[in-house]
Amino acid sequence: MINLSQEELNYQILFESTGTGIAVIEADGNISLANSRLIELLDVDKSNILGNSFLKWVYKDDKTMMQEYHNNRLLGLKNIPKNYEFRIIDHKKKISWMLVNLVFLQHTGQTLASLIDITKLKKTEYALKEAITAQRAILAAIPDLMFELDSNGYYLNVWANNPRELAANKKQLLGKTVLEILPDLAAQEVMFALSDAKKEHQSFGRQIYIDTLDGKLWFELSVSIKHNENSPDTFIVLSHNITDRKKLELKLLHLSNYDYLTNLYNRRMLIEQLNNDIKRAIRYKLPLSICMLDIDYFKNINDTYGHNVGDTVLTKMSKLLLSTLRETDYSGRYGGEEFIIVLPETSISRAKELAERLRKKIEHMTIKLKDETQFNFTVSIGIASLNKELNSVDSLIKVADSAMYLAKNAGRNRIMCASE
Repeated sequence: MINLSQEELNYQILFESTGTGIAVIEADGNISLANSRLIELLDVDKSNILGNSFLKWVYKDDKTMMQEYHNNRLLGLKNIPKNYEFRIIDHKKKISWMLVNLVFLQHTGQTLASLIDITKLKKTEYALKEAITAQRAILAAIPDLMFELDSNGYYLNVWANNPRELAANKKQLLGKTVLEILPDLAAQEVMFALSDAKKEHQSFGRQIYIDTLDGKLWFELSVSIKHNENSPDTFIVLSHNITDRKKLELKLLHLSNYDYLTNLYNRRMLIEQLNNDIKRAIRYKLPLSICMLDIDYFKNINDTYGHNVGDTVLTKMSKLLLSTLRETDYSGRYGGEEFIIVLPETSISRAKELAERLRKKIEHMTIKLKDETQFNFTVSIGIASLNKELNSVDSLIKVADSAMYLAKNAGRNRIMCASE
């Protein structure tokens, strides 16, 4: 019977009861000592471990590295890692990841190796890497700008596949608020969207208009609340570039309100705007006048020079109207060659002065054709002003139209007021 000292007994108990696999590897690479945990990790009998090379259980892709490290230790080379990861494979072909810590005994050439099973940790690491890779792939596939903001509008994170669409570069955004970066109206819309998301957990449809390196762009915001475990809730903001859609919407809106040829209000928009101004003038007891303008002998122009030239006359005259009228005034194509000019807060005498200046400008405007032919044209103008009897769109237009026909009957190229 072998009598062990207390110290030897303590070492043996520690050697066998530890949760770490321990082996002594000789200079020739064979295992001379192994504890129970190592036997459990390799899933073999102890007799199959002792006297066999440690490389027997090393996974094939790691064998070269393990052999090289072992040889270099024996040669006394420095800078050899004392701990690293490698894989083992048992007789059931099960592959496990190990973290090994090595102590090399130079005088005996032995290596003391302790192994910890990190397979679960590696699986978690791989799963995390896959999740990160998937997240990056998703972010790369999203063409929109994405931000993380706190409830005060501070930029916490920025993701941008096209940085040129940002209001400022990422470095300038982080740590700043939308109120510091964006125009006032845009910043307010973002803060309203955050408020909506805080109440409803999400917000959709708010739009902003900002300056970027790609020019002035429209964006539509989608916001969702992000609940954080150890910090206050934040918001994920998706900013979708809708500039092309917005331009189309504005173009369609323009086409619905403006005459396609003259770029003046069309008849519907003209009457709608005039009706609003009449109500305002009556409410605040303000003057308002309108001018009905008709191109003289317009049919003859079409018959003589063709409808294309007739269109040129209409467009040149409309440009003259736009450049001559005050900011508060506006005009529209009432039909064919007839136009209406609306003069808010303008008396009939003041309207007559403006109409006379306009008539003279038109009279001296020359239309030049490609064959060097040129001609002038004139207009007849009828004026009506708001009063107790003339207090609606229909009545004003009817009287102004009558005054315009009186101007034509009086010889054309002249102005006639309803009061006359």
